[in-house]
Amino acid sequence: MRNFIILSKYQTLLLSRNLKSTLIGFSLPILMFFIFSNLLGQYKVEESNLSIVEYLVPAYIPIIIINAVLVIFGQQYILYKEQGNLLKYKLLGLTSFTVAASIYLATIVFQLLASVTLILFAFLLKGVVFPFDNTLSLLGGFFLINLFQFALTVFIVSIIHKSTTYQPVAFMLFYYQMFLGGLTFPPEMFPDFLRKLMYIFNPIIYGLEIMRGVWVDGKVLFSFIKEISLLISISVVLIIISILLNKKNKNTL
Repeated sequence: MRNFIILSKYQTLLLSRNLKSTLIGFSLPILMFFIFSNLLGQYKVEESNLSIVEYLVPAYIPIIIINAVLVIFGQQYILYKEQGNLLKYKLLGLTSFTVAASIYLATIVFQLLASVTLILFAFLLKGVVFPFDNTLSLLGGFFLINLFQFALTVFIVSIIHKSTTYQPVAFMLFYYQMFLGGLTFPPEMFPDFLRKLMYIFNPIIYGLEIMRGVWVDGKVLFSFIKEISLLISISVVLIIISILLNKKNKNTL
């Protein structure tokens, strides 16, 4: 446990040293909120008759998560594998899981800081109020999306073994989830056929529904049993496949 804490602090320090690129990624949702809250502020969601601005923050927090896990954590993790650092740490008594968890924990810290910054910015700019009564449900949704992104990242890393290949794939999936997952524009603005495809090919929309329902509608986390079950099931399947692929690769070597 002590080694894990020390390594987590070290990984956080590494992210801090690369603060410029980290801030660029995490400032994207804040910039998007500034643009779209002014651009779409006069429009309302027909189903609730609420301003679209109310729906932006719970949609942009998942963007922070995707960037942190898929792009930052994934890139760091695959670099460790590619450079043989996982084996070096293993010789020091640290398992691959411990190293991966320490890298991941460092991104969680930055996720929380970026999310709080976005929430404060939205409140100061547009008066968007944080639903304090539903904080636990929001945290539940936050970690469910993290679980899905973690599983997706581990799955990709089990297939791709070069950081130079991983980076463009990670960015492609980042933008795919952001633009075609209802995170940039509310799903209600999409044509019906595209919305149906989103529910089949872009599971992030289930995380979005949880965050929106908890934030805007005041529902509790367990009002979304179907969405929770789907996110957990997909995540478990991706992790199991990743484990099997890693074992196959080791046997091949």
